[in-house]
Amino acid sequence: MSGRVLHAQLHLLDRQLLDLHTGRMLGKIDDVELDLDAEVPVVTALISGGRSIPANQVVEIESAVKILNQDLDLDRHDEWVEQHLIGRIPGAGDATE
Repeated sequence: MSGRVLHAQLHLLDRQLLDLHTGRMLGKIDDVELDLDAEVPVVTALISGGRSIPANQVVEIESAVKILNQDLDLDRHDEWVEQHLIGRIPGAGDATE
């Protein structure tokens, strides 16, 4: 058996997800999905913001995890969170407020 050994807690969880082609930040890895029926359990997907990213889209794992973004919209709720939560925190908006 050959290949790189990764420890999910150290190498995957809470890492930034980046689009390989644009470098755009897509979110953070919240969890991993495992195939426990395999002879050696393997990661089948990464979970970010409740969305599943198939492991075959992972291209590089370094300080960030680069993926081939195939129309994933991982930040679709960011505008709502900004408007309804963060925007209501005193001082979170314009510095003159």
